[in-house]
Amino acid sequence: MLRNQLSAAVESAAQELGYGFRQGFEYRMGEVPIRFPAVWLVPPHVVRVEGREEGEIVYRATLHLMRLDRRYDEQAKERQWAEMERDALAMIGRIGKLQGIFCTGNIALTPAEFSLTRQGELSMKAEFDARLYFPNEPDDKP
Repeated sequence: MLRNQLSAAVESAAQELGYGFRQGFEYRMGEVPIRFPAVWLVPPHVVRVEGREEGEIVYRATLHLMRLDRRYDEQAKERQWAEMERDALAMIGRIGKLQGIFCTGNIALTPAEFSLTRQGELSMKAEFDARLYFPNEPDDKP
């Protein structure tokens, strides 16, 4: 359930910035048509849990921001990566302000020029931690 909450937050933030949203494992990126600019969310994984019935869970999320590569020269590529970097930071900042997500942090951004899909694109890999609280829910057991 919390994973779905994080995915919905990423989708909302991506769409607010004009990016199409897709999610799935990285090896499936080439299997589906993607409209650029796009964000691909790799399934987040749990890196830390504190508490049993209530507490904090930390997910590590990986996003791939992608734009169609129009065979840019090196200066144009740098401009594209700078824009994607700004967008990634804005997106992660918006995610951290959404209800249910306590904060985001431990951000890493890596530009890439190799294609992740068959369409050919420039990309920016954005990784971050998202802290969420899970509540003490009533026990369903008799």
